Amino acid sequence: MTKRWLRQVPKVELHVHLDGSLRLKTFLELAKRLPGEQRFPRSVDLRAAVAPGATGSLEEYLRAFAYTIAVMQSADALERVAFELCEDAAAENVVYIEIRFCPLLHTEGGLSPRDVVQAAAAGCRRGREAFGIEAGLLLTALRNESTERSMEVAQLAAQFRGKGVVGFDLAGPERGFPPTIHRRAIELAHDADVPVTLHAGEACCPEHIKEALDLGAARIGHGVYLFKAPAVEQRVADHRVPLEICPTSNLQVSGFMKDYADHPLKRYFDLGIPITLNTDNRLMSDVDLTDEYAAVVRAFSLERSDVQRIVLAGVDAAFAPESIKKSLREQVNAAFHAD
Repeated sequence: MTKRWLRQVPKVELHVHLDGSLRLKTFLELAKRLPGEQRFPRSVDLRAAVAPGATGSLEEYLRAFAYTIAVMQSADALERVAFELCEDAAAENVVYIEIRFCPLLHTEGGLSPRDVVQAAAAGCRRGREAFGIEAGLLLTALRNESTERSMEVAQLAAQFRGKGVVGFDLAGPERGFPPTIHRRAIELAHDADVPVTLHAGEACCPEHIKEALDLGAARIGHGVYLFKAPAVEQRVADHRVPLEICPTSNLQVSGFMKDYADHPLKRYFDLGIPITLNTDNRLMSDVDLTDEYAAVVRAFSLERSDVQRIVLAGVDAAFAPESIKKSLREQVNAAFHAD
């Protein structure tokens, strides 16, 4: 199973952050265009600033976003970054992608939150028209911010549901910020029939996975620490709750993995838990989705049938209409039966 073959196989990506997946060239170009008073100090090595390193804490990893978010404060920049992400994904035959970001972080240049969502959605539309990739947005609230802010994001998701937005997410620092803090925002999303996925158990805190399930999350972002809570792990397996696994970033921030073979994803896979593979942040982790598949195949000696199962798990877990899922399944199955 070659990397070239993995690149050609139709794939889906459910967990990728817009502000973590700029092209490095684009980031540096947008940084140069910042007005004088907003430019980064000359002493800052911008290339290093957005490359957190091989390992570290989640909090350290998240610091890089201050730089990328700073250059994404205009409609043009947001649309461009979304379009280029669609282009990059389509180039490796990602046929469906859900792109997440927090719109409230992109209003420093005078845009309203609605303007922000519309700009990113326009980039996704252009990407669909140019490359045939199905693309939707997940609007993200931040665990370390107020419930009023998270409710504003949930309201935006409700307003733009079916207009470029496919779901609601909760992300940010884990320690000290359980998802239950934002219960009202999550309930608002549910009441508006907006699908919910929540980051939980990424770099600590397996108890947050249980909370996410209790709050009605349809998917779990990461869930790396699930094995630390056997009863919750069994619940996830029994109810076949999909996990959005991001191997490279998980390796960077987990605190216990030394290489890909240490990732518990194979344990979850063998338990029958739907595993999806994703990049999380293509810039910060310096990966594409093909890289992630290749690393996992190599680490666990996966067969083609295993890869097909993972891709189809992503299709089934997608926040997309059944008509789109049916088409995606047909594409995936045809590719795997072509040889």
